[in-house]
Amino acid sequence: MKFFASLFLCVTVTCAYAQQADSIVVTIQQAEEIFLKKNLLLLASRYQVDAAKANEIQEKLYPNPTFSTDLATYGDNRKWFDIGRRGQKQFGLDQLIILAGKRNKRVQLAREQTRETDLAFYDLLRTLKYELRASFYTQVYATELATQYTEQLQWLQQLINSYEQEANRRNVSLKDAVRLKSEYIQLSADRNAVIMDALNAQQTLQLLLDTSVNVMPSKEEWAGRPLPSRETLLEMAKKERADLRMKYSQVKQEELNYRLQKAMAVPDVTVGAGYDQDGNYVSNFYSLRASIDLPFFNRNQGQIKQAKAQIRVAELEKDYKELTIEKEIAGSYARLLEAEKEYQFSQTGFNKDFPAVNRSVIENFNKGNMSMLEFMDFFQNYNTAMRQVNELRKQRRLAWEELEYVTGASFD
Repeated sequence: MKFFASLFLCVTVTCAYAQQADSIVVTIQQAEEIFLKKNLLLLASRYQVDAAKANEIQEKLYPNPTFSTDLATYGDNRKWFDIGRRGQKQFGLDQLIILAGKRNKRVQLAREQTRETDLAFYDLLRTLKYELRASFYTQVYATELATQYTEQLQWLQQLINSYEQEANRRNVSLKDAVRLKSEYIQLSADRNAVIMDALNAQQTLQLLLDTSVNVMPSKEEWAGRPLPSRETLLEMAKKERADLRMKYSQVKQEELNYRLQKAMAVPDVTVGAGYDQDGNYVSNFYSLRASIDLPFFNRNQGQIKQAKAQIRVAELEKDYKELTIEKEIAGSYARLLEAEKEYQFSQTGFNKDFPAVNRSVIENFNKGNMSMLEFMDFFQNYNTAMRQVNELRKQRRLAWEELEYVTGASFD
């Protein structure tokens, strides 16, 4: 047991030194600033917005004119490439004229697609920001609980050392020393589980901040925030949730596409001019020409019908998203109320004097003023309460973060 205690102390000191040498201490605001600058998924999403804007520029461009030529290769005069003054050559220049406002309709559709891509960026930002803040506070409370466990283990190790000495002198029962060691092992296992949670949160933080150093969240005092009504939260979500606004954008896109498909039923016109040196009924023949498709068979009926159906699909998906958000807010609001109630109750049952009482009980037990049964009962109950209070504080904070996430707004 002494060997393991010494090993535990060495590992703790080594880890502490490593953290100081290769770590950064950040507040939640500093972490968000790093996240906005360095997160790879956000950077990629920004390029998606740039790509959508480039497509919008492309749709604004007019069709290029078409130039054509026909040069004589070989004729009755047995001359190759006779394109001189007595030879033959033909030139043409054609331009496609887009009718029924199809170009403007394509531009409007591309502009709305750019808006959806921009909203997708903000929805990704909302999701990753929630993951960042949840991981941040998970590590904060896990680190705090691990520190409390470490302090309890140190107290317990001192008692074990004393009991081993007294057991060797046969002043106390060896069974009591074993009982303390068993409690040490259990408490150490609980601490290890908390450290695993902290390490998982640390991994997520490093990924989101694109860093290889340890991210050490700075603990802050937090008293909570005023809680808006559920109706206010729902109104906020309708304005702020980017994924819901994406659904509105998709409805508008389908409506714009429907107008475009109706316009596509109107054929475009190609106009042009030509010159024929010696291949027509007169020499040096200049001409104007125009062509248009005759919409006898294909009037884009299928695409128009499909676009009309897609409007209804987008509207139903939008309604479903609104209903989903309403249920998400209701569930998150109820969980927050429950977390607040449990937290407030824990504050009255586990006050700031308890750590001092814990130390006093350990000292009295060490002096022989308490029985083993009384001490173990208090020690186990205290550790359970300590863990539960920490969990209630964490769940309360995460419940607030979840409410911000489902609302899409910040309450700070």
